[in-house]
Amino acid sequence: MEKIFEIELLNNKIEDYEDILSNFSNWKKYKREINLNQLLEDGKKIEFEVEISNNQGVLYVSVSDKIDTSITALVNACSVIKKMTFIILNNEVLKLTIELKLLTTKWGKIITNLLESGIELKLHQHKNIQGKIDNFYFIDPSLVNDVTNSIAA
Repeated sequence: MEKIFEIELLNNKIEDYEDILSNFSNWKKYKREINLNQLLEDGKKIEFEVEISNNQGVLYVSVSDKIDTSITALVNACSVIKKMTFIILNNEVLKLTIELKLLTTKWGKIITNLLESGIELKLHQHKNIQGKIDNFYFIDPSLVNDVTNSIAA
């Protein structure tokens, strides 16, 4: 199953994603194009896609089983990122959509079942200590329910 998610952004700059994107060979080409377009057409929105093929590496998405998430474990992997589509203006990311391919792992099956039953899940991005995005994750839906129920009580 494949699914597209729009990421909630909080004043993200394109350089916030450089650590993740630099792992893929086509990033250098995109970075040159972005810089060139910003020089030639200042003030114009730029849209670009980074397609992640298996021969370049894999960027896993996990399910966090803790509310105070740090880097998520590979044992909780539920999907891989196939494509990231950015819309930027003057280095500010205005919109980011991520296309996932769900895996047949334990968590992949759980996330697939939730999505197929119409439950809306939110894909989160994690910032490391330097403020750079280092991974994407879902929060275990049972934790969300636990927190919601404890707030309501």
